[in-house]
Amino acid sequence: MFKQHYLITFLCILIWGCEHQPESWEGEILEQPRTKLLVSELLKGDAQELLDMSFFAQPSWASPAKESFSGTISLSEAVLNFPKAKEYYPGENLFPSFPIGFTSYQNKLIPLQQQKISTQTNSSSYWDVVVGTGKIWHEEGDGAWDRASFPLTLTDRWVGQARNCVATFVYQKDTISPVCVQCSQETADIDDQQLGNISGMIPATFLPQKNEDSVIIIENFQKRQASKIPILPLKKLDQSGRIASYFDTFRSTNTPTSLGAIYHDGRIYLHPPKTRHGNYPYPEEMRHGLYSVTKSMAGALALLYFAERYGEAIFDELITDYVPPLATKEEWKGVTFSHTLNMVTGTNAGEDAARLFETLIAPKTAEAAIAKIAELGDAPPLPGEKFHYASTNLFVLSYALQQYVSEKENSEESYWKLVEENVLKPMQAENFSVLHTIEEPGKTAIPILAYGALPNLDEAAKIALLFANEGRYKDRQLLNKDKVQQIFSKNEWPGYATSGDYRGSHYRHSFWSKKITSQKCAFDVTYMLGFGENYIVFLPNDVILFRFLDEHDLDIDELIQETAAVTNICK
Repeated sequence: MFKQHYLITFLCILIWGCEHQPESWEGEILEQPRTKLLVSELLKGDAQELLDMSFFAQPSWASPAKESFSGTISLSEAVLNFPKAKEYYPGENLFPSFPIGFTSYQNKLIPLQQQKISTQTNSSSYWDVVVGTGKIWHEEGDGAWDRASFPLTLTDRWVGQARNCVATFVYQKDTISPVCVQCSQETADIDDQQLGNISGMIPATFLPQKNEDSVIIIENFQKRQASKIPILPLKKLDQSGRIASYFDTFRSTNTPTSLGAIYHDGRIYLHPPKTRHGNYPYPEEMRHGLYSVTKSMAGALALLYFAERYGEAIFDELITDYVPPLATKEEWKGVTFSHTLNMVTGTNAGEDAARLFETLIAPKTAEAAIAKIAELGDAPPLPGEKFHYASTNLFVLSYALQQYVSEKENSEESYWKLVEENVLKPMQAENFSVLHTIEEPGKTAIPILAYGALPNLDEAAKIALLFANEGRYKDRQLLNKDKVQQIFSKNEWPGYATSGDYRGSHYRHSFWSKKITSQKCAFDVTYMLGFGENYIVFLPNDVILFRFLDEHDLDIDELIQETAAVTNICK
């Protein structure tokens, strides 16, 4: 599968106008001249009404920017316009203060910091941020000013929701306007009344400076672009529009799906990424808070990588040997790393909101969370006997992995750094972000592993393809092959029956599975699943279905059946 993808990518580089993200995603076309976000309005810095996203995007009639852009923007803390049905969490209505450097290349606006930016040390805002690659351009009516916009994700430090925003400003060689920000889509907890549009005019200063590492930055950007999986509009595959119609079905809003896509024959077929104010202008940069998909996308990824690095015996290591606060707890005796990944620890854990908050969210630090988990007590089954889903199990695994890897490597550095360097970086996916504990300065933060993954589409697809290819990337075996095969039931290990759990019939190394019956055939599907519901579904014949949302649609059998029909799975 990956060989096919890289042949297609290579051909794309050779052929002008190759199959990749179209310039337009069928949203509103901005007319000339523009009527909103005028230069005078941006320079004045007054609050703006909520606008169609086309006003934040480069229009088809724009010309190249007159000036390149290189330097650091310092964004100031500012009050956001964020109507909510309930009281704000502390700092939730504040845009954070942070600096971000950029360099431009071929009218692309490339941020120097590609990974999540922590703002907690210099801001009282609730939000950290991820900045993506944007664009610079010139519009005839703007006089001496050029324009820029870039995608920006606001994400909290506790559960990893994603607010999909776009920022825009005008600039000259040594100055910029205030930055207008609008967020019109999200993957957040709709049960906590988290749906909402956010906007603000953010004060900003600009320090122009040529970056000494600009050549390296541009080279890395080119490598990432060349490695991306080709993207086509979904309608080229779904000509009847039945799959698109499913993605667009009204639930709580008329834009329930943040991302809908199908991987097939080496390409991604992407449904236009809709927000409540038009299509998102940077679909490849859009990030998604996937909640419990993290258990598979990060938890299984980490343990299966270390099973390849150190050997499969890591699955049988005892939790009590690496988590001292649990060593004296009767309920944790005999619990292995494998038991935690497979939700069969036999401990008195649960997934109710109150318990999740008390054990993982409120404590903040790793030690405080483990101390709370140590108070949960025992449950009737012995380890390995009965499936019982609990996010605390994955955090216990993360804590144990940190101690295990520290002993193996004789280093206190986070084990996730090894995953980034040896699994994600070879795939050009090292900017994939996971939520960590909140520690004092100098203390190693570790991944929660239970929730908090924040991928863009390319990162999510590459990680999914790594599992689909039995842990192999190009000529390198990155994940333990036998354990990946167990996930997809390619050997005699059946996994754990979930005893009628509504989410799936079996659970294997943090992946769910069930049988689907279409009009023409029956087949097993394996999938990652997160609250909301976020799905990555592995179908026969190397087809992968992506559907990210937060408006609750657990029953996707019909969507899977439609995908099977369009991609001829039954043949």
